[in-house]
Amino acid sequence: MKFQQTILLLITIFSTAFSQDKNVGINFFHGTFKEALDQAKSQDKLLFMDAYTTWCGPCKRMSAMTFPDPTVGEYYNTNFINIKVDMEKEEGPQLAQKYSVGSYPTLLYIDGDGKVVYRTAGMRGPEDFIELGKEVMKKIDKSAGFEKMYNEGKKDGETVLAYIKSLNASGKPSLKIANDYLSTQKDLSTPVNLEIIFESTREADSKVFDYMIQYKNEFAKKKNPTMIDAKIYQACMKTFQKSLEYRNEELLKTAQQKMTHHSSKTLEFTLNTDLEYYARTNDAAKYTKAFKKYTSKLAKKDPSKLTQSAQMSVDYFRTNPSIIKLAEKSASSAVSIEGTPNQYLLYATILKLNGKYKKALEIANKGLRIAREKMQPTHNFEQLIQELQ
Repeated sequence: MKFQQTILLLITIFSTAFSQDKNVGINFFHGTFKEALDQAKSQDKLLFMDAYTTWCGPCKRMSAMTFPDPTVGEYYNTNFINIKVDMEKEEGPQLAQKYSVGSYPTLLYIDGDGKVVYRTAGMRGPEDFIELGKEVMKKIDKSAGFEKMYNEGKKDGETVLAYIKSLNASGKPSLKIANDYLSTQKDLSTPVNLEIIFESTREADSKVFDYMIQYKNEFAKKKNPTMIDAKIYQACMKTFQKSLEYRNEELLKTAQQKMTHHSSKTLEFTLNTDLEYYARTNDAAKYTKAFKKYTSKLAKKDPSKLTQSAQMSVDYFRTNPSIIKLAEKSASSAVSIEGTPNQYLLYATILKLNGKYKKALEIANKGLRIAREKMQPTHNFEQLIQELQ
């Protein structure tokens, strides 16, 4: 459970950073619903429709946090035709009636004939949204048919590509199929072979990833640069997750080295992953070094990043005085720059850990007042104040 929470925290950090880039994330279809449906049918894909309204808070959060995520974009752009429809404008009311949309956001997955394959409602974060897409794709899993063809000896490039796509779409491993096929090819630069390489690139610590980089110039002629960056990021992130799971520093360094092929986020990825890895492995010395680099080169005057680094320090090193002192400085800066109730609560908690009870009480009381003004929960403040009095 702690591992999953850690991954979610890191994804939040990365998603916030990467979503600042334009054209990263889901490419939404610009046109009518019928045009989008026709395109989905012609490409043998499902249509994903975000049924939203302009006043819906969760809709706005998904648009700001989830849809721009590069990993979300890579998965949804590959497997779906995507469209956003305001349920209160133009063709929205008619579609809302047709598909019985009464809450927002409603997330609809529709086949080429206009029939709903799956529907759900409510805001989803990046990881949950990808998992939702995978669950939907399992409902139309075509990999069994391609597996039968493959095992019967039909191993031409087009069939292998379709097989790999079906495996990826349903969340099944495809790397072995790709490696077995590519090992028989004398020319990897043919159009179908390049597509197999691109579709199969899922981890940075793989030969297929190296092939993708080898032919990066060829991909650049046919694919949007942001798609290539998203693929690199996703693969490096997957290898980094493996480094956490197996406590393997070599995998960490591999992910960071392979991320140098990204157009702009190499340093940010390295600083984030160093901080996370050494926190997870409880390496206080290397974490301290990573924390100082992170706060000086990346967080600087960013209250969100300052808060995240301080929180990570508390989560993993609350009994380490030197690290908690560093966390105090970051938390203090976040409060000075932005001053949200959560930042005040974290700052007061760190002051308490550092034995500065009077200052902690002062900060906790100030945070309590702000929380009440903003009509946010106050229980944690009240509990902390009681402990400090």
